[in-house]
Amino acid sequence: MQIEAGFCFNGVGNMDSRSVLTRAATAGTKKVLGPIVLAVDAAYVVPLATALRSIAENNTRAWPLNIHIIYEGINDETKRRVFDSLPKDSAVIQWHLIDTISLAGEFSTRPGVSKMTFSRIVLPRFLPATCSRVLYLDGDILVLNGLEDLWNIDLGDAVIGAVPDYCLDSVASNGRSPKSSLRVERYFNAGVLLIDLAKWRNERISERALEYLDRFPTAEYSDQDALNAVCDGKWKVLEHTWNFQFDPSQMIASTALEQKLAIVHFVTYVKPWKPGSLSPNVALYDTFRSRTRFALTRRDRVHGALKRVGSRLLARSALLRAAWAWTKSIMRTHVLTSAKSIGEPRSEWTEAKQEYHGTSRDEDRAVRRY
Repeated sequence: MQIEAGFCFNGVGNMDSRSVLTRAATAGTKKVLGPIVLAVDAAYVVPLATALRSIAENNTRAWPLNIHIIYEGINDETKRRVFDSLPKDSAVIQWHLIDTISLAGEFSTRPGVSKMTFSRIVLPRFLPATCSRVLYLDGDILVLNGLEDLWNIDLGDAVIGAVPDYCLDSVASNGRSPKSSLRVERYFNAGVLLIDLAKWRNERISERALEYLDRFPTAEYSDQDALNAVCDGKWKVLEHTWNFQFDPSQMIASTALEQKLAIVHFVTYVKPWKPGSLSPNVALYDTFRSRTRFALTRRDRVHGALKRVGSRLLARSALLRAAWAWTKSIMRTHVLTSAKSIGEPRSEWTEAKQEYHGTSRDEDRAVRRY
């Protein structure tokens, strides 16, 4: 384990429990904010740094924040950039390496969703036994207000506190989840979880969730389905302000002010940090990203603006869409033929194919929507 001032590297089985913030609070007292856990791979480094920046700026009373990051595929230099993206003395970051192939190699995810999503099932193993409560956050969020009130919510007998999923709550509760046969009273979004670790361990949530996935390895919403299944009737419904989910066409800046939203969650394929994203929340997102070590350069901004213009033109013109689809088909055929002819490994020519494919799946959907 390598430890620097406010910067800790930890691997599985090598926990640092020396931090004051990981100790149990004195009986009868309230903590401003305890451990926060996020789980990301290399593809989510930019949203990770941006999310952490938003947490730090809006929770100065809780400095230094006690941050735990479960990760895969992130090198030490990138970790340093993430840490340097935060205000000075605002956080202690502990990094925990995970092997998602060993954990979830047999489980499937929806397109565009990393297997890192399964790591939240086993997050208690990365925290010391003395830690009684933790706040888990997805990487695709922004924190716009303090989290102290969330942290101090009384969970009663519940294992977790969560916000109902804005799309799936009514669907799952009516028993219409075809791939998993999931039947639950209510269905929560697992992007923000306030967890009572003692109850989680006593109820064997991790073990039972993995057993569920063994039975339903193609569960439509992966670990989220599993957690809903094993926590059915054992979770507390939280206000939507703690995990505000919304349609990709909705501009949320004014809504956030009016409703005093604390956490906004970019749950759809339209992500505001993607180059050329059609999200109407790109400017809001950039107010935090611009203060990290992953700020957009002038060239990035120009490239993104041009891509947005092109995407909107494609969205408005059936002729252009047809021409672009034909062009992509020709380029894809050329790349695949060239790669196969020289015996290139499949992983490399697959990447080349994706590069020539033009817009990514999420941007294609965004084009069609707008």
